[in-house]
Amino acid sequence: MTDYTHVAPAFRDVMKMTDLQRIEFLDEPRWVDYRAASKLMDILGGLMRKPERPRMPNLMVVGASNSGKTTVITRFKDIAGESYVSDEGISIRPILCAEVHKPDERELYNAILTQFWAPHNPGAPLAKLRHQAMHLIRDARTRMLIIDEIHTVNNGSNARRMDLMNELKMLANTLRIPLVLVGTRNALSLLTLDPQYASRFEVVSLPNWTANAEFQGFLKSFESALPLKHPSKLYSPELTTLICAISDGITGNIEYLLRECAKEAIQSGSEVIDRRLLEKNQWMRPTGTDGTRVRVL
Repeated sequence: MTDYTHVAPAFRDVMKMTDLQRIEFLDEPRWVDYRAASKLMDILGGLMRKPERPRMPNLMVVGASNSGKTTVITRFKDIAGESYVSDEGISIRPILCAEVHKPDERELYNAILTQFWAPHNPGAPLAKLRHQAMHLIRDARTRMLIIDEIHTVNNGSNARRMDLMNELKMLANTLRIPLVLVGTRNALSLLTLDPQYASRFEVVSLPNWTANAEFQGFLKSFESALPLKHPSKLYSPELTTLICAISDGITGNIEYLLRECAKEAIQSGSEVIDRRLLEKNQWMRPTGTDGTRVRVL
Protein backbone atom coordinates (compact mmCIF):
# COMPACT_ATOMS: atom_id res chain seq x y z
CA MET A 1 0.00 0.00 0.00
CA THR A 2 1.32 3.44 -0.91
CA ASP A 3 1.87 5.85 1.99
CA TYR A 4 1.40 9.00 -0.16
CA THR A 5 3.87 10.89 2.02
CA HIS A 6 3.82 13.79 -0.48
CA VAL A 7 0.17 14.43 0.51
CA ALA A 8 -0.53 16.21 3.81
CA PRO A 9 -1.79 13.82 6.53
CA ALA A 10 -5.11 15.68 6.71
CA PHE A 11 -5.82 14.80 3.07
CA ARG A 12 -4.51 11.24 2.77
CA ASP A 13 -7.95 9.73 3.26
CA VAL A 14 -8.95 11.48 0.03
CA MET A 15 -6.59 9.11 -1.79
CA LYS A 16 -9.03 6.28 -1.04
CA MET A 17 -11.76 8.03 -3.00
CA THR A 18 -12.75 7.46 -6.63
CA ASP A 19 -11.26 9.56 -9.42
CA LEU A 20 -14.46 11.58 -9.68
CA GLN A 21 -14.51 12.24 -5.94
CA ARG A 22 -10.88 13.38 -6.00
CA ILE A 23 -11.67 15.75 -8.86
CA GLU A 24 -14.63 17.14 -6.92
CA PHE A 25 -12.34 17.55 -3.90
CA LEU A 26 -10.10 19.81 -5.98
CA ASP A 27 -12.96 22.27 -6.47
CA GLU A 28 -13.56 22.68 -2.74
CA PRO A 29 -12.20 25.91 -1.22
CA ARG A 30 -8.99 25.21 0.67
CA TRP A 31 -6.66 27.53 2.56
CA VAL A 32 -2.91 27.37 1.90
CA ASP A 33 -1.01 29.70 4.21
CA TYR A 34 1.80 32.00 3.07
CA ARG A 35 3.77 34.85 4.58
CA ALA A 36 2.01 37.85 2.98
CA ALA A 37 -1.43 36.46 3.84
CA SER A 38 -0.41 35.76 7.44
CA LYS A 39 1.05 39.24 7.78
CA LEU A 40 -2.13 40.83 6.43
CA MET A 41 -4.26 38.83 8.85
CA ASP A 42 -2.00 39.95 11.71
CA ILE A 43 -2.51 43.58 10.64
CA LEU A 44 -6.28 43.08 10.48
CA GLY A 45 -6.28 41.42 13.89
CA GLY A 46 -4.32 44.30 15.40
CA LEU A 47 -6.70 46.80 13.82
CA MET A 48 -9.70 44.98 15.23
CA ARG A 49 -8.23 45.06 18.74
CA LYS A 50 -7.72 48.84 18.73
CA PRO A 51 -9.61 50.54 21.57
CA GLU A 52 -12.49 52.78 20.55
CA ARG A 53 -11.56 56.42 19.92
CA PRO A 54 -12.95 59.39 17.95
CA ARG A 55 -10.70 58.80 14.93
CA MET A 56 -10.23 55.09 14.36
CA PRO A 57 -7.38 53.83 12.15
CA ASN A 58 -8.43 52.56 8.72
CA LEU A 59 -6.83 50.30 6.15
CA MET A 60 -6.82 49.94 2.36
CA VAL A 61 -5.78 46.55 0.97
CA VAL A 62 -4.76 46.55 -2.70
CA GLY A 63 -3.43 43.99 -5.12
CA ALA A 64 -3.74 42.73 -8.67
CA SER A 65 -7.03 41.24 -9.76
CA ASN A 66 -7.22 37.60 -8.60
CA SER A 67 -4.31 38.09 -6.19
CA GLY A 68 -6.16 36.51 -3.28
CA LYS A 69 -7.31 39.66 -1.46
CA THR A 70 -10.89 38.50 -0.95
CA THR A 71 -9.71 35.00 0.00
CA VAL A 72 -7.53 36.41 2.79
CA ILE A 73 -10.34 38.67 3.99
CA THR A 74 -12.75 35.72 4.03
CA ARG A 75 -10.22 33.63 5.95
CA PHE A 76 -9.79 36.39 8.53
CA LYS A 77 -13.53 36.77 8.89
CA ASP A 78 -13.94 33.02 9.40
CA ILE A 79 -11.27 33.00 12.11
CA ALA A 80 -11.86 36.28 13.92
CA GLY A 81 -15.37 37.34 12.98
CA GLU A 82 -17.65 34.35 13.19
CA SER A 83 -21.20 35.37 14.08
CA TYR A 84 -22.74 34.06 17.29
CA VAL A 85 -25.65 34.61 19.66
CA SER A 86 -24.79 36.21 23.00
CA ASP A 87 -26.07 35.06 26.39
CA GLU A 88 -28.63 37.86 26.10
CA GLY A 89 -29.94 36.36 22.87
CA ILE A 90 -28.41 39.07 20.66
CA SER A 91 -26.98 38.12 17.25
CA ILE A 92 -23.37 39.37 17.28
CA ARG A 93 -21.44 40.04 14.05
CA PRO A 94 -17.89 41.14 14.93
CA ILE A 95 -16.95 41.69 11.28
CA LEU A 96 -19.28 42.91 8.55
CA CYS A 97 -18.26 42.51 4.89
CA ALA A 98 -20.11 44.12 1.99
CA GLU A 99 -19.38 44.91 -1.67
CA VAL A 100 -19.90 48.08 -3.66
CA HIS A 101 -20.07 48.27 -7.44
CA LYS A 102 -20.47 51.98 -8.15
CA PRO A 103 -20.13 55.35 -6.36
CA ASP A 104 -23.60 55.39 -4.84
CA GLU A 105 -24.30 55.88 -1.13
CA ARG A 106 -27.71 54.24 -1.40
CA GLU A 107 -26.13 51.11 -2.90
CA LEU A 108 -23.61 51.07 -0.04
CA TYR A 109 -26.34 50.92 2.58
CA ASN A 110 -28.40 48.45 0.56
CA ALA A 111 -25.33 46.18 0.46
CA ILE A 112 -24.91 46.46 4.23
CA LEU A 113 -28.59 45.82 4.92
CA THR A 114 -28.53 42.81 2.60
CA GLN A 115 -25.73 41.30 4.70
CA PHE A 116 -28.06 41.51 7.69
CA TRP A 117 -30.92 39.93 5.70
CA ALA A 118 -32.86 42.98 6.84
CA PRO A 119 -36.17 43.83 5.13
CA HIS A 120 -35.74 47.24 3.53
CA ASN A 121 -36.83 49.35 0.60
CA PRO A 122 -33.83 49.79 -1.76
CA GLY A 123 -35.36 53.01 -3.08
CA ALA A 124 -35.94 54.55 0.35
CA PRO A 125 -34.44 57.97 1.14
CA LEU A 126 -30.72 57.83 1.89
CA ALA A 127 -31.23 59.09 5.44
CA LYS A 128 -33.60 56.22 6.20
CA LEU A 129 -31.26 53.58 4.80
CA ARG A 130 -28.34 55.10 6.69
CA HIS A 131 -30.25 55.12 9.98
CA GLN A 132 -31.37 51.49 9.55
CA ALA A 133 -27.87 50.27 8.64
CA MET A 134 -26.15 52.09 11.50
CA HIS A 135 -28.75 50.83 13.97
CA LEU A 136 -28.16 47.22 12.90
CA ILE A 137 -24.37 47.59 13.00
CA ARG A 138 -24.54 48.94 16.55
CA ASP A 139 -26.97 46.22 17.67
CA ALA A 140 -24.69 43.54 16.20
CA ARG A 141 -21.70 45.00 18.11
CA THR A 142 -19.73 45.04 14.87
CA ARG A 143 -16.07 45.90 15.45
CA MET A 144 -14.85 46.10 11.84
CA LEU A 145 -16.48 47.09 8.55
CA ILE A 146 -14.93 45.72 5.35
CA ILE A 147 -15.92 47.06 1.93
CA ASP A 148 -14.73 44.93 -1.00
CA GLU A 149 -14.41 45.89 -4.68
CA ILE A 150 -13.81 49.52 -3.67
CA HIS A 151 -11.97 50.20 -6.96
CA THR A 152 -15.35 50.10 -8.74
CA VAL A 153 -16.11 53.45 -7.13
CA ASN A 154 -13.80 54.93 -9.75
CA ASN A 155 -16.57 54.37 -12.32
CA GLY A 156 -18.02 57.79 -11.67
CA SER A 157 -17.30 61.51 -11.49
CA ASN A 158 -14.97 62.99 -8.88
CA ALA A 159 -17.99 64.44 -7.09
CA ARG A 160 -19.72 61.05 -6.84
CA ARG A 161 -16.53 59.36 -5.73
CA MET A 162 -15.97 61.96 -3.02
CA ASP A 163 -19.57 61.65 -1.87
CA LEU A 164 -19.12 57.93 -1.25
CA MET A 165 -15.72 58.35 0.41
CA ASN A 166 -17.17 61.02 2.70
CA GLU A 167 -20.06 58.70 3.54
CA LEU A 168 -17.60 55.96 4.49
CA LYS A 169 -15.55 58.38 6.57
CA MET A 170 -18.66 59.53 8.40
CA LEU A 171 -19.72 55.93 8.99
CA ALA A 172 -16.38 54.97 10.54
CA ASN A 173 -16.25 58.13 12.66
CA THR A 174 -19.80 57.81 13.95
CA LEU A 175 -19.61 54.10 14.72
CA ARG A 176 -16.01 54.33 15.96
CA ILE A 177 -14.96 51.11 14.26
CA PRO A 178 -12.07 50.54 11.82
CA LEU A 179 -12.89 50.60 8.12
CA VAL A 180 -11.10 48.29 5.67
CA LEU A 181 -11.35 48.99 1.93
CA VAL A 182 -10.30 46.21 -0.47
CA GLY A 183 -9.66 46.53 -4.20
CA THR A 184 -7.22 46.60 -7.08
CA ARG A 185 -4.42 49.15 -7.19
CA ASN A 186 -6.75 51.51 -9.06
CA ALA A 187 -8.39 52.11 -5.68
CA LEU A 188 -5.34 54.12 -4.59
CA SER A 189 -6.58 57.05 -6.69
CA LEU A 190 -9.49 57.42 -4.25
CA LEU A 191 -7.06 58.47 -1.53
CA THR A 192 -5.81 61.37 -3.68
CA LEU A 193 -9.26 62.98 -3.93
CA ASP A 194 -8.81 64.68 -0.56
CA PRO A 195 -5.73 64.93 1.71
CA GLN A 196 -7.90 63.75 4.61
CA TYR A 197 -8.39 60.35 2.97
CA ALA A 198 -4.68 59.65 2.62
CA SER A 199 -4.06 60.61 6.25
CA ARG A 200 -6.79 58.27 7.49
CA PHE A 201 -5.78 55.10 5.64
CA GLU A 202 -2.75 52.89 5.94
CA VAL A 203 -2.19 51.06 2.65
CA VAL A 204 -0.97 47.48 2.37
CA SER A 205 -0.39 45.61 -0.88
CA LEU A 206 -0.52 41.89 -1.61
CA PRO A 207 2.45 41.41 -3.94
CA ASN A 208 2.69 39.07 -6.89
CA TRP A 209 4.98 36.09 -6.55
CA THR A 210 8.48 35.84 -7.96
CA ALA A 211 10.38 32.60 -8.55
CA ASN A 212 12.21 32.46 -5.22
CA ALA A 213 12.53 30.23 -2.15
CA GLU A 214 9.35 31.63 -0.60
CA PHE A 215 7.36 30.76 -3.71
CA GLN A 216 8.87 27.27 -3.68
CA GLY A 217 7.61 26.87 -0.11
CA PHE A 218 4.12 27.93 -1.16
CA LEU A 219 4.13 25.44 -4.05
CA LYS A 220 5.27 22.65 -1.74
CA SER A 221 2.39 23.40 0.64
CA PHE A 222 -0.06 23.64 -2.25
CA GLU A 223 1.09 20.32 -3.71
CA SER A 224 0.52 18.62 -0.35
CA ALA A 225 -3.21 19.39 -0.75
CA LEU A 226 -3.44 17.89 -4.25
CA PRO A 227 -4.80 14.30 -4.22
CA LEU A 228 -2.37 12.91 -6.81
CA LYS A 229 -0.82 9.46 -6.47
CA HIS A 230 2.67 10.58 -7.46
CA PRO A 231 4.74 13.55 -6.24
CA SER A 232 5.02 16.35 -8.82
CA LYS A 233 7.76 18.35 -7.07
CA LEU A 234 6.21 21.62 -8.18
CA TYR A 235 8.77 23.36 -5.96
CA SER A 236 11.68 22.22 -8.14
CA PRO A 237 13.54 25.20 -9.69
CA GLU A 238 12.43 24.21 -13.20
CA LEU A 239 8.71 23.96 -12.42
CA THR A 240 8.73 26.92 -10.03
CA THR A 241 10.02 29.20 -12.80
CA LEU A 242 7.52 27.84 -15.33
CA ILE A 243 4.51 28.14 -12.99
CA CYS A 244 5.47 31.70 -12.09
CA ALA A 245 5.75 32.64 -15.78
CA ILE A 246 2.43 31.09 -16.80
CA SER A 247 0.52 32.62 -13.86
CA ASP A 248 2.21 36.04 -13.87
CA GLY A 249 2.89 35.31 -10.20
CA ILE A 250 -0.76 35.95 -9.26
CA THR A 251 -2.04 33.67 -6.50
CA GLY A 252 -5.48 33.07 -7.99
CA ASN A 253 -3.98 32.22 -11.38
CA ILE A 254 -1.54 29.78 -9.75
CA GLU A 255 -4.32 28.00 -7.87
CA TYR A 256 -6.49 27.78 -10.99
CA LEU A 257 -3.63 26.46 -13.12
CA LEU A 258 -2.62 23.77 -10.63
CA ARG A 259 -6.18 22.65 -9.90
CA GLU A 260 -6.96 22.24 -13.61
CA CYS A 261 -3.68 20.42 -14.22
CA ALA A 262 -4.38 18.12 -11.26
CA LYS A 263 -7.82 17.28 -12.66
CA GLU A 264 -6.29 16.39 -16.02
CA ALA A 265 -3.60 14.30 -14.32
CA ILE A 266 -6.29 12.27 -12.55
CA GLN A 267 -8.40 11.88 -15.71
CA SER A 268 -5.43 10.79 -17.83
CA GLY A 269 -4.10 8.39 -15.21
CA SER A 270 -0.67 10.04 -15.10
CA GLU A 271 -1.33 11.23 -11.53
CA VAL A 272 1.44 13.83 -11.76
CA ILE A 273 1.82 17.46 -12.85
CA ASP A 274 4.92 17.68 -15.01
CA ARG A 275 6.41 20.24 -17.37
CA ARG A 276 4.53 18.80 -20.35
CA LEU A 277 1.17 19.22 -18.62
CA LEU A 278 1.96 22.74 -17.44
CA GLU A 279 3.06 23.81 -20.92
CA LYS A 280 -0.08 22.26 -22.41
CA ASN A 281 -2.15 24.49 -20.14
CA GLN A 282 -0.37 27.74 -20.90
CA TRP A 283 -3.70 29.03 -22.22
CA MET A 284 -4.45 29.76 -18.57
CA ARG A 285 -2.00 32.63 -18.75
CA PRO A 286 -4.06 35.87 -18.95
CA THR A 287 -3.37 37.09 -22.48
CA GLY A 288 -5.79 39.97 -22.97
CA THR A 289 -5.42 43.45 -21.52
CA ASP A 290 -8.58 42.73 -19.55
CA GLY A 291 -7.04 39.64 -17.93
CA THR A 292 -9.21 37.14 -19.82
CA ARG A 293 -8.18 33.56 -20.50
CA VAL A 294 -9.20 31.91 -23.76
CA ARG A 295 -9.14 28.12 -24.14
CA VAL A 296 -8.83 26.92 -27.74
CA LEU A 297 -10.90 23.74 -28.15
